[in-house]
Amino acid sequence: MKNIFKFALLGLALLMVVSACENTELEELLDNPNSVTPENAELDLVFNNVMLQFENFIDESSDESMPYVRMMAMSAGAQYDNQDNPVSFDFLWEVAYARIIPDADLVLSLAEPRGATAHAGIAKIVKAYVFMTLVDLFGDVPFTEANKGVEFQNPLADDDEAIYLAALGLLEEGIADLEKGSDAYPDNDLFYGKTSTPAANWIKAANSLILRAHVITKQAIGSATVINGILASGNYIQDMSEDMQFNYGANRLNPDSRHPYYEDAYDNDGPGVYINNQYLWFFFGEKDVEDPRIRYYFYRQDCDETDEDQFTLDCVASPYPLHWPQGLPFCTASLDFGDPQQEYGGYWGRDHGNDDGIPPDDFKRAVYGVYPAGGKFDNDDCSAVNTSMGTAGAGGVGLAPVILSSYVQFYLAEAALTMGVDGDPLAYLLEGVRQSIDKAIAVGAADNPGDLAPSQEQIDDYIAEVESLYMAAGSDEERLDVIMKEFLLGLWGQGVDAFNNYRRTALPSGLQPTRSATPGNFPRVMYYPSDYVNLNINAQQHAITEQVFWDKLPAGAIQ
Repeated sequence: MKNIFKFALLGLALLMVVSACENTELEELLDNPNSVTPENAELDLVFNNVMLQFENFIDESSDESMPYVRMMAMSAGAQYDNQDNPVSFDFLWEVAYARIIPDADLVLSLAEPRGATAHAGIAKIVKAYVFMTLVDLFGDVPFTEANKGVEFQNPLADDDEAIYLAALGLLEEGIADLEKGSDAYPDNDLFYGKTSTPAANWIKAANSLILRAHVITKQAIGSATVINGILASGNYIQDMSEDMQFNYGANRLNPDSRHPYYEDAYDNDGPGVYINNQYLWFFFGEKDVEDPRIRYYFYRQDCDETDEDQFTLDCVASPYPLHWPQGLPFCTASLDFGDPQQEYGGYWGRDHGNDDGIPPDDFKRAVYGVYPAGGKFDNDDCSAVNTSMGTAGAGGVGLAPVILSSYVQFYLAEAALTMGVDGDPLAYLLEGVRQSIDKAIAVGAADNPGDLAPSQEQIDDYIAEVESLYMAAGSDEERLDVIMKEFLLGLWGQGVDAFNNYRRTALPSGLQPTRSATPGNFPRVMYYPSDYVNLNINAQQHAITEQVFWDKLPAGAIQ
């Protein structure tokens, strides 16, 4: 009671002070002087946080997508319903709606009155990509009522197609802002800051994202005319120097600026995830010519599985699990190539939907290589990677790809084949493969591949085999299958585009089925995050069988 009385007196005293000060506003007393408000925010610091949180969004959305398209192993459950649950997407949702979008809006409110058009243009491009990706993953999501504070405490979800159209508008606005030119440029552009013409590259990135969007939505709102206009302008990503990517650093502590894949495999107790066995097999077993990117993409920690037992390597006792179609040898570690020490031993991953217990194989399974994780180039030394306390290979100086020059070529190959866009689809396809290989080699030079780097002859032979596969295809569907396979191989480290491609084309064909005889429904959308459903009275969970507006394949067409 005494404390209540004291607080009452204190409140009365404060009220008297406030009443006595005619020039003091109540709102001033409610502001925390240590908090960031629009009035005291530093533009470059807020912009920098948008860049950092955008990296979190890129990484998280990719991580959630890759298991479904057989890049990483789907091992949380043999049924699709069990691989993820609503809680799995809470962090992604938080990054988008509580970090990137409000801070991007703050950048706009600070930049536009100051004429900082570069800041504003980049913020709009980032917002556009975030909203497009939210639609790609979830379908209808909040847009017009999102982040409006107390005015809309329970924002309604907008139509997914309308959001895509609005995002395309944001990309156009971002381009217009950047074309105005500005004396003020962000101090720390973590995507293009080290290039000589960062604003010009952001414009090319935005045009490339517009091109990408029109291919993805080709059965809904996509336009060949728009793509041809971008092609005619030449103002899109055509060279790896223009690639839109987040660039990681080498700092290990306070803060850790390295690639998160590097942290996972090279500086912990061992990798926390498995690469998919079939994806590994695509690079060395499916074609006559070994893929030139294989030693850059993957590093083998243990190249000899002959001394393993069934517990550690569950397919060591047989050449492959018998239930795969045509007996395809996706259990790569047990492939019989004669000498177990030769180069194909040790591509040790996990089959799609294998949810068995985890064996003691942390220091045996194949891990991320120098591309894109900043790890090790595979030089046949076959040793555990986490013993050097995070100093192995390129030290984590990798990249998170958003849209690369090779991706643009693959999209153009599809557009020329299926939409009537100008150009030769085969030429685009082969250029996409070549640029993808060149990118891996350029990034991989950080770990000095030496004599094991692919020769020009090896590269040419691989590209020639891709060309022969395309030329042997008997229909446009089969030709598109070749394009989608090579695109999948070029997307290592970027899962969203692969997930989109598979849902809208069901290609590449022949992807490994799950280990379960009853896998359930392939997710055409992800579950809404639990935070969104539980905290928003206007939100209801949807079935993962719902389809994004651009996904026109029949129900059940994908497994």
